[in-house]
This record gives sequence, structure tokens and C-alpha cells, in this order.
Amino acid sequence: MRRLIFAVALLLIAAPVGAQSIYNAAGLGFPSEPVDGRERALGSFGIGLWGSSLQPRDPGSTGMMVMPTAMFVAQPSWTTFDRKSEETGSFQGNRFPLIGVTYPLLNGMFSLTFGSFLDQHFDSQRDASISLPDTVLAATDFFEQEGAVSHLTVGYSRRVLPGAAVGINVGRYAGSLVRRLSRDFGPVTGISSIDPYQAGGFWSYAGTSVTGGFAADLTSVARVAGSVTWSSALDANASADTEAESGSFDLPIQYRLGASAVLTPGLRIAASMVRADWSGIADDFTSPTTVGGTGGFGVGIELSRASLLGKDAPLRFGYKKINLPFAFGPTAASETSWAGGFGLTLSQSNNLVLAAVDLAVERGTRSDSLLKESFWRATLSLRVSGY
Repeated sequence: MRRLIFAVALLLIAAPVGAQSIYNAAGLGFPSEPVDGRERALGSFGIGLWGSSLQPRDPGSTGMMVMPTAMFVAQPSWTTFDRKSEETGSFQGNRFPLIGVTYPLLNGMFSLTFGSFLDQHFDSQRDASISLPDTVLAATDFFEQEGAVSHLTVGYSRRVLPGAAVGINVGRYAGSLVRRLSRDFGPVTGISSIDPYQAGGFWSYAGTSVTGGFAADLTSVARVAGSVTWSSALDANASADTEAESGSFDLPIQYRLGASAVLTPGLRIAASMVRADWSGIADDFTSPTTVGGTGGFGVGIELSRASLLGKDAPLRFGYKKINLPFAFGPTAASETSWAGGFGLTLSQSNNLVLAAVDLAVERGTRSDSLLKESFWRATLSLRVSGY
């Protein structure tokens, strides 16, 4: 697996055809937060927001919900890249970062979520020249990496006080990855035959996680929440016909903290932060991959009294910055983004929202010492509640 990861880095001089980010080829993949349109628009890491919140990393807030809820999230993105001004290009991708449901039972709230964790989709090609004793041959290298690691969680949360709740989610990491590197010489004159070169393999991923968290309404206008996620090793098991070896990666403990409050009638503010140290798996990768800790924060505001077509349509704006766990250069990579969006209440009863859509649009950059990406990312979510 190490040789194949190194090959991916070498192929970055070629233009990718499709990906969420080129950084998903630097290590295990590109971290994909399972958050909805509201969280994206507010620059949140999916924890500590007011109202109903179905987030796998915030089990405490799930315990504050009162009705069965279902959620579906879609996310397209458009990215351009610049590799030290030597190579530029663009690509786009789509994913579905979160699907979830909750249902009240046994004086609490059960939840089931299926979300993204690591995106590993990438493909590219480049022209190459192969020197032989009597000639130089032109060839084309093709690389394809197709796969992802997803996170399935089952949780239970409940109120322990009128304004406080705790919860726990038990999760399972699962997914697969196909990597294929091939070299095509095309038609060659003067040489009887040159067979195309091809190498690759298939790996299946498995691991477990446990997330514990709390949420508390300090007053009628403020909420604070926190969570900790412990994960077992993420095992990458090679298939029987794969020549490369299997692997095992120790995932870091992830800490999240978030808070939100009403500043004035019609104006709300939210802030959150995340911390995880990936440096413990640095030895599992071959240079030039740089592995480090991820730490990030996000802040956002919401104008809650805005309306559209007679429906509540809160306006949201946010900023987020986070270090990425994997980079190609000797320095760590980071991502920053500015976001804006709105929600639209489709149906409500008294103060309870029964159906709503949330849209966020982000403009951001990712960069290290070798590579820079600029992206647009949209997140659209649909939330439905009721008996």
C-alpha cells in the first residue's frame, strides 16, 4: 500500500479528471465532515447549535429533540488547483455526507446515521518518456483511485435534567478502495510488442468507534455541547489477489466543543472547535506525505427573523479554518472557507418545525507548500419531523 500511495503523489503533475480534493491522495483520504446545510452555512463542526440537531458527532443535542426526524444531505463541489504554477486544472465531484433518522423510545431518543468520513476518489493521467538502450518511447500513465470510508452509527440519548442531555453513539467504519496504475505505450514502431504495465489492488476497511457527549441549555437563549470520539484501529485488508500488503492505522481521539447564543432578538451567534492528533500514524506512510494534527475553529451568525414568501427563512454566514491531517509538502496543509446560506421552513406547528430545507454555499482554499486548491462547495439538506 505504501508504494501505491507514493505513486499517487508522483502522478500529481497530471490533471485530475475527478475528485473532491487532490489531498485525498496524500494519505488515507480527505476528511469529510458529516454535517448539514445549516452547519455548513454557520461554519460549524456540527456541535452546539440551538434547536433540533441530528449530528453523529453531537449525541447530547440529539437527546434534546422531541419528535422523530429524518434528514438527507447532498453536496456538490467545484475545484481548481495550482501546483507551484507548473500545473493547473479543475474538476468537480458530488457526495452525500449524511443520512439520518431519530425516534423517541425508552424515555430517550434513538438515532441511526450514515455519514462520510474519508473520501478517496481520485483519477489522473500524465505523459511519460521511457528510455531504452536504442530508443525513447512515449507512454501514457493512468491512475485511478476509487473508494471511501463511511461511518454508520447507532445511538441513544436522553435528558438527565430539564435543560441538559447526554448521549452515546456506537459506530462502525466500513468501505473499500480500488487503486489501479497502468502504463500504455500505444502503437510502437520497430518493436514487435510491448505489453501495457498494470499494478493495483483492492482493500476493504473496517473499524469501530464510540462517541460520548453532552448538551446543556445554560439559559433560554444559550446552549453549550461537547463530545469525544474514540476509534479503534482502521484496518485495510487486502484482497487475496492483491500483491500489496494489508495495513492498520491508529485513528486519533477527536474532541469537539460548541456553543450558540441569542445576542439580540433576531440575531444568533455560534462557535465551535475540533481537535485530533493524526501524527501517531506518520510512520505508516512513505514520504512525501506529511502527517500532523488537525485543529480548527468556526464561527457564524444567523439573522433568524428573515422571511421568504411568507415563510421563515433565516440568513446565515460563517467562517471556518482547519488544519488537514495529510499534506504533500514538508509543511501542514490547511483549509479556510467563508460561507453563506439560508433555511426555509416548509411546515411548522406552533414553534415546532416539521419540514425545512437548508442551503449553504462556501468559497474556500486548501494549501500547503506544493499545492493550492480553490473551491466552491454547496450543501443542501432536507429535514422532516413528525409522527
